[in-house]
Amino acid sequence: MENIIILNLTRMGDLIQSTALFKKIKLVYPESRVTLLLSKEFSEIAPFLPDIDEIKIIDLSGLTELLKSVNFEFTVEVFEAVSAMFEGITSVRYDVAINLSHDEFSVYFLYILNASRNIGISITREGSIISNDKMIAYMFSAVKNRKVSVLNLVDIYERCFLPESKTRVNKIFLDAGKAAVEDGKSGSEYERVIKENGIVSEDVIVSFAIGASTSLKKWRYDYFAELAKMLLACNDKIKVVLLGAGYDAPGGGYIEKITGSERLLNLTGKTSVSSLVSIVKRSNLLITHDTGTMHIGVATGVKLIVLYTGNVGFLETGPYAGGSILVVPDIGCFPCDFNLKCLNPVCKDRIKPEYIYDIAKTVIEAGGVSADSPGTANLAKYKNSGIIPTVSRFDSMNFIDFLPAVRGNLHFKDLKLRILKLSLEHFYEGRFWEIDEREVNVFLDCFDTVEYNLNLDLEEELRVVGSLISLCEMGMSEAKKLVDLALRSPFMIDKINEITDGIKSIDFELKYLSSVYDELSLFNQIHIINQNSSVSYDVFGLAVDSLKSYSGYKHQLRIFKKTSLIFLGRITAGRSAERSLKMPTQASAN
Repeated sequence: MENIIILNLTRMGDLIQSTALFKKIKLVYPESRVTLLLSKEFSEIAPFLPDIDEIKIIDLSGLTELLKSVNFEFTVEVFEAVSAMFEGITSVRYDVAINLSHDEFSVYFLYILNASRNIGISITREGSIISNDKMIAYMFSAVKNRKVSVLNLVDIYERCFLPESKTRVNKIFLDAGKAAVEDGKSGSEYERVIKENGIVSEDVIVSFAIGASTSLKKWRYDYFAELAKMLLACNDKIKVVLLGAGYDAPGGGYIEKITGSERLLNLTGKTSVSSLVSIVKRSNLLITHDTGTMHIGVATGVKLIVLYTGNVGFLETGPYAGGSILVVPDIGCFPCDFNLKCLNPVCKDRIKPEYIYDIAKTVIEAGGVSADSPGTANLAKYKNSGIIPTVSRFDSMNFIDFLPAVRGNLHFKDLKLRILKLSLEHFYEGRFWEIDEREVNVFLDCFDTVEYNLNLDLEEELRVVGSLISLCEMGMSEAKKLVDLALRSPFMIDKINEITDGIKSIDFELKYLSSVYDELSLFNQIHIINQNSSVSYDVFGLAVDSLKSYSGYKHQLRIFKKTSLIFLGRITAGRSAERSLKMPTQASAN
């Protein structure tokens, strides 16, 4: 492993989340040379990314429009455009190329690089999406339906390379050797930023990151202003700092005007990435949306309160650190669909400024919230308030997890997401049949009541799972026939076509049946990518790869079924116990 190139051409937050993988590669292969390829649009964060030997920047402007114009087909024009972007990069022979991008256009990049080994999403000459990595195949499939994107990107990135390695980093990083984050020891940039803004050692800095990529993800500016006034009134040592990009400046100006305090510093549109890192690092508390600034806060160890509205899925991109507080609106439509244009985002109204003030004051005075004991922050008082305070933790398999700190009613969609998350964790960790029932109990103990008919709904889905398992077994049987035929009579074309037609029919049935449930559709999409990812062009190789794909599909379904049955058993037992407590004894009846 001498030369490794990593492609992550998405947003700044994704780049920071990738740092767990960078660290892992250097731990396992300390002599390797790692090159990172990133987009020009987000290149300002590059100097702060650790464990990278070389940065290469490409300009993606125009590529998306070109791909849309040809309906994302791999045309000569696309090949020439991508080749031009990679000019000078393809001259190096890489041992491994890792594509962490999950956008449609990124599938062409591994094809162009042609490294000795590819990890991530790519494309065949025939135009099929392929992946030779389990975690990346999951990630690309989950992007198709964000409702079932239940694994955090950091956990995916860290496990997509050397999955057999038990090395776990469980952290994201910014380079502590850079001047901007050296706490002023020799950091001239850090010192300059702090001094210019009149920040002294006794100040309690509460930073508001008011920006987000879309308006749906942003909390109300008037609520930010009310929150600032409350915090400034409660403690004369508190200074509030507003952070955001240039397009957030009007919002920052509005908050500054409404607040009307000299202890509010409006830095929206005025910070480079370097000074942003400095301010976040110095903050005692960061109140933010799920943005790149949030990930900077995680990497620099700042206490976090993260506000969620709109279509942000916190399971996928939430803060990768234990003890962070997520404030989620208690409303059935959250998170909304990515393709939806909501005309009435009432989720923003549910998160009241007085709630965030109370939580912020608790965090500042108590120094944070325990990931193991979220109740110590007295968050339970927000039951039926319109929000669900949620606390981050690492579960027993070292995946980041988010649990509600308010006991409420368990809904069917939340139960299914938890079953899916646990079953995927066990599958990708290779613990196929050792379902950790402690995690089942930890989750169910967060709820007082269970949605009506939840067990009946789950039993109905399990019947579909049983049918899918049977179809997978049929597929495995047909693939075995094809293996046997390829070994004994490889030129019996009619018989080979008959079997392959049967496999296509099975795949159609799998797709049709799984489409009823989002999580089952996810498994099927992974199966499709695995089927397309065969590197063989002979009958024997294709048959073996097909057999592996059906076997993996069956394993996922069986783990999902077993996890579901454990949950169902616990819920049924709980309801029986509840009924027995309510039934009068014979003596009291008499």
